[in-house]
Order: sequence, then structure tokens, then C-alpha cells
Amino acid sequence: RRTHPGRRMSPPTPPLPPWLAPVLARGLGLRSHALLLHGPGPLGQLELAQALAHAALCESPTDDGHACGRCAACQLVAARAHPDLRVLLPDALAVRLGWLMVDDGADGTSRTKAKPSRDIKVDAVRAAIDWAHVSSSRARAKILLIHPAEAMNDVAANALLKTLEEPPGLLRLLLTASEPEALLPTVRSPCQRLAIGWPQVDEATGWLEACGVPGGAELLRAAGGLPHAAVALHQDGID
Repeated sequence: RRTHPGRRMSPPTPPLPPWLAPVLARGLGLRSHALLLHGPGPLGQLELAQALAHAALCESPTDDGHACGRCAACQLVAARAHPDLRVLLPDALAVRLGWLMVDDGADGTSRTKAKPSRDIKVDAVRAAIDWAHVSSSRARAKILLIHPAEAMNDVAANALLKTLEEPPGLLRLLLTASEPEALLPTVRSPCQRLAIGWPQVDEATGWLEACGVPGGAELLRAAGGLPHAAVALHQDGID
């Protein structure tokens, strides 16, 4: 049975890696209409963006601005069904994360014979822009999350520029990047930056252990200190 592609692409909020907690606290205090979340490699940009989106959509946030996890909006986010959250990411990544069926594309069309794309296509960006101009369903916010922003080619990025500069209504954009300087200057300039620093080794190894990754310290060194890259090594069968 085919589900609505926009709903399938709205991810749940996973547990936050510990080194992201102070970054999230800083991000919750920012009111920019466009944030660029970046770090020197895969350090949890997607999880951070999800947590910020979740907090923005929560209808009963905590005193420090975090999502309550209990209200109707939080339940919709957890079920990948919040109508005011849209996530753009390459089909290949969506398949790997389990957010997209191998034979379905982000637009709901059959892709059985096509290899999932590693790019965020201009058609997906244009569809998201059309969605952005529809009124918010729950009158709290609308969040467009693009991960990673480097996956947009110049055509797709240029299609986003007007929305970045003049977002309609309650729209807020969250872009992630490991190489922000690879983005077009016209994409970077409207965004307020939120940087993720390197995690402490004990934080990273503890998180890897909690993720069920044996030999976390060795894999972390092999991955150049990047915990998410260490998880990818483990998933690839490397011990």
C-alpha cells in the first residue's frame, strides 16, 4: 500500500547524541527564518535539525523551549505524519534510513528500475516551495528541512533562493551541511549558522555503545573521530 510521500518523508525524532545537547540549546534561542546547521563531517546534523523542527512544532513546549513529547503535534512528528513538516533528502539516503521504499520516489512515482538518486532534484525543491505557500495546518509553524544542502545542484539551489530570502507565512528553513563552503554564496548568506563541534571521545564512544556498536573506540579512530561515520563502518560489516 502506498502512503502519502510527504508523510513518509517526515521523520521521527531519534534520541539526541550528547554532544548535540548544547548546540540544540543555542539553536532553540535563535529566531532566524533560515538556519544552516554545519559541522566538519557527519556529526548529527540531521538529528539536530529534527530536534529543532520538533521543538518548533510542539504545542506545549517546555520552559527551555524543548518539545514536550506528549502533545498532539509531537505525536504527529513521531508518527511521520505532521502536515507542517517536510523533509527533503536524496532518495538514496532516504532508502538507507528506511524512510522511502526502494521502488518509490519522493514524488510517489514508481522507481523500480531506477537507481535511487544521491541528489536532491529541482522538482522536489519546487514541490516543497509550493507546499510552503499553503497555510499552516496547525497554526504553529511550517518547517522545511533539507539534508544535506550540498545534495542540491545549482539548478535546485537557485530554485530555493527566493523562498530563502522571503519565506512565506510561518515557514522556517533548516539546512544541514558538512561542507558549507560548497554551497552557493546566495544560499549561505540568508542563513544564520549554527556550528557543531567535535564530540569528546568519551561522549562519542558512549553513544556508539548505546547504539550497539562493538569496538566503538577502534571504529571511531578508523572513522577519523566522526561517530556517525563509525556507525556506517559497523553497518558495512567492519569490526
